Amino acid sequence: MAVTRRDKRCGGEYSVKEAIEAINQAFHRCNGFDPYDGSKLDPKLLGTYNNEEAKAQGADYKKRFAMLPTVDHVKAEPVPDFEIVSWQTNDAKGDMPPKEFIAYCRRVVRIAEQH
Repeated sequence: MAVTRRDKRCGGEYSVKEAIEAINQAFHRCNGFDPYDGSKLDPKLLGTYNNEEAKAQGADYKKRFAMLPTVDHVKAEPVPDFEIVSWQTNDAKGDMPPKEFIAYCRRVVRIAEQH
C-alpha cells in the first residue's frame, strides 16, 4: 500500500492489487538474490529495522541492513513495474533506470582501477 500511495502522489494510476501482483512477480524473479550484484538477500531482516536505534547508532546500524530485501521501481516511473533488490543497491541506484545505474557502476570501477 505504501508504494501505491507514494506513486499516486507522483501521478501513478494503478491499484493496490496491481502493485501486489507486480511485487509478487518481482519476488519470484529475484530467487533470493540482488539482480545487480548477485548478493544473497536476507529475509530475516524484514520488519526488524528500528528508527530509534538507527538515529542513535547512525551509519553503523544501517550497514547491518545492507542485504535487506526492498521493493524498487525498475525505472523511476509511478507504474507497477518492480524488482526486489538489497537496501544497499536501492540506496545506490536511487532513481536511475537499470542501464543508467549499470553505466554509472562501470564508471566508478574504471576510476577505481586508475588509482
